[in-house]
Amino acid sequence: MGELAALRPIQQPPRTRVGVVGWVRKNLFNSWPSGLVTLGVGAALYAVGRSLLAWGFAEANWKVVTSNLEILAWGRYPRDQVWRLGVSLAAMLVLALASWEARRGPRRKRRWMLFAWLLSPLGLAVLLRGLILPTPLTVFNHLGYYLFRPELLSLLGVEWRAQVAVLLVGFLGGLSWGAASTRWRVAVGSVNVAILALLAPYGVLRREIAPGILLPNLVPVGLLLGMAWVLGRSVLLRLANAIAIPRLLLPAWLLLFPTLIILLTNFDVGVERVAPAAVLPIVEPAIWSGILLTVVLAAVSILASFPIGVLLALGRQSSLPVVKGFCILFIEVVRGVPLITILFMAQVMLPLFLPTELTLDRVLRAMAGMTLFTAAYLAEIVRGGLQSIRRQQFDAARALGLNEVLVTVLVVLPQALRTVIPPIMGQFVSIFKDTTLVTIVGLLDLLAVAQSVIKQREFLGLVREVYLFSALFYFVISFTMSRASRRLEQSTGIEARR
Repeated sequence: MGELAALRPIQQPPRTRVGVVGWVRKNLFNSWPSGLVTLGVGAALYAVGRSLLAWGFAEANWKVVTSNLEILAWGRYPRDQVWRLGVSLAAMLVLALASWEARRGPRRKRRWMLFAWLLSPLGLAVLLRGLILPTPLTVFNHLGYYLFRPELLSLLGVEWRAQVAVLLVGFLGGLSWGAASTRWRVAVGSVNVAILALLAPYGVLRREIAPGILLPNLVPVGLLLGMAWVLGRSVLLRLANAIAIPRLLLPAWLLLFPTLIILLTNFDVGVERVAPAAVLPIVEPAIWSGILLTVVLAAVSILASFPIGVLLALGRQSSLPVVKGFCILFIEVVRGVPLITILFMAQVMLPLFLPTELTLDRVLRAMAGMTLFTAAYLAEIVRGGLQSIRRQQFDAARALGLNEVLVTVLVVLPQALRTVIPPIMGQFVSIFKDTTLVTIVGLLDLLAVAQSVIKQREFLGLVREVYLFSALFYFVISFTMSRASRRLEQSTGIEARR
């Protein structure tokens, strides 16, 4: 019996259960100062709540909100295309629910959910903005420009398409050369030769790179191909132990061909008969407004700034002087000026650094400014997390044979990001509320649309209703983000469950 008793698991003592009166006595009236504070706060909440409820149900005219709900929600977005907003919202809800169900499922399922989240921005961008694809007639006609009229590419401002195509082929070729077998190497080399042969007519054209110095376009094309090839080989060497690259080669090459077709032929030459066809009508971001614009600005800034901020934090701790100096200069300059200055600089100065044939509308420029601003602050937050990792973690990972990239990705970053979840989420909530500043650069976010609504003749003076609606919207989204951060902290063990 003694042995059986020793083998029994140790049972925890039962939890104490108290009623409402016991909870109130323990938490609100456990001492006379606590009781006085509770009564004072309760009296203040009663007075404010009574006045607010009386105004909200008896005096407020909520017709100013209900009559303009569509304007506040999506502004000037075409009414016949509003279904795309509903599909986008439904897709995000499905992804969120699926991710919640897969959080404790098998690792393969979680990987697929991560892959779906990485592709979700592209899908949402296509749904919101629209999609134009080349027809078979467009493909045959436009490929003829590369073979017989290559001088028109510069006139049409689409030379960058050929350069991006070369970068994609070179990168995938370099990635495949070291991971594939000998027969696959022959196929990879043949594809690269075919791409260069297709670009040969464009390559023989000469470009003036300096006064009096003319070089054929094949020179920069060859340099781009070589740079992309070296980059692909470097990625292979760094990630060969972490990712099953050979399994991804065939799907990548199969996906590359339709990508190149769309990239090289999806532009308009001014002839309607051979113009690309609209699968989804284009809705330019310039007319997005209201809640739609607020959510898109916040989502893009959050999703795009996170990887940039992590790279800046890693670059600031790099041993390469050029990389470290650039990251320090960028972070300190951006953090040294207010967001409104960054927005004005993005609107005025960003086009100066872009090719003349590449134009960005005001919304995209605002997204770029907010993304860079948030990335600079996230870099300092992540750097604080990196400094909390002990040196023994690096030494132990290197002792296992991991290279520097795998040490950072698999050992250091997960622990560093885990410790700085609260300040990261605080920065995300801050940039979401700072989207109201885009009103100053001429964009119609929720606050700007609300100000236009209260100027309608029949709703003059109904300011409090509209602003209260706007405040509730910002509060609900911010509170939801904070609760999600709290759940993430509990699931990772940062905060003990209560």
